[in-house]
Amino acid sequence: MSTNIPWIEKYRPTNFDEIISHDEIINTLQKLISCKKFPHTIFFGPPGTGKTSTIIACARKIYGDNYKTMVLELNGSDDRGIKVVREQIKDFSEYNQLFCKGVKLVILDEADSMTYDAQFALRRVIENYTHNTRFCLICNYITKLIPALQSRCITFRFGNIDDKDCKIKLEKIIKLEKTDYDMKGIEAILNISNGDMRKSINLLQSVVMATGNVYEKNVYKCAGEPTPETFNVMLEYLTSNNFNETYAFINEIRINYGLSLIDLIRRIDKFIFNLELDNLQLCELITDLSKIEHNLSNEGTDEIQLASMIACFFKLRYIK
Repeated sequence: MSTNIPWIEKYRPTNFDEIISHDEIINTLQKLISCKKFPHTIFFGPPGTGKTSTIIACARKIYGDNYKTMVLELNGSDDRGIKVVREQIKDFSEYNQLFCKGVKLVILDEADSMTYDAQFALRRVIENYTHNTRFCLICNYITKLIPALQSRCITFRFGNIDDKDCKIKLEKIIKLEKTDYDMKGIEAILNISNGDMRKSINLLQSVVMATGNVYEKNVYKCAGEPTPETFNVMLEYLTSNNFNETYAFINEIRINYGLSLIDLIRRIDKFIFNLELDNLQLCELITDLSKIEHNLSNEGTDEIQLASMIACFFKLRYIK
């Protein structure tokens, strides 16, 4: 196998035994396959949680050596218009294969990127070709699929990968690659990736290629992320120092690590629960931070919202 292949592809699961987590979903799919009653499906959930790997494992289980002939794989973010539904998908569904018999499978990844016109056209194609074709729609946000598509499919939600399962997978890859590591390094990867297996493996490869080992300081350096110690110092500034010093320190962190303020806010939530705050103060702080996150997502500037974030913490000093 080529040494240049990304690890996310090199170690991608090819069968059910290699898929980590989601045991209930895997068991259900295996029963449907064994009964030869595989339905139209929608796999949805956060990125890097095994949606595409699961449907590929299903397809390999069903078709074996005929996988490439009986399966059409498309990406909704590239083939997102009505034309691909009317031509490519319809043609594949309409014509029988010469040397293979049975129900075919269309895998449409990132289906939530399709236009509404394409989704309505796809609804009709699914309806017309149910007798010989099954469809699997994969997306991050099921709310972006029209109800008519949702009602024609069985939905499976893929949650974030459990840290315990993710750690087992990372340790297995590290041992196969014969790389030095420590548990703090793996825990740093898990902390940064937050249940995204794809992000974990990509970060692992980056750290190994750049430094040759998986130690905590190397992980944070390669990821361009502040260390937990940096966040603790930042909280000390927010809870005890004056406004100007705090603003200068946090702004320096933001610039040095190339982070947006919204990234800092989403990471600081793990640390604010360690502060000695009563319930009223904690509720007030979380509410204020959520407003700042909303403002940033609606084109608020980092500089003004940073000042607002500091004010949220300073306000706690006067809430008793």
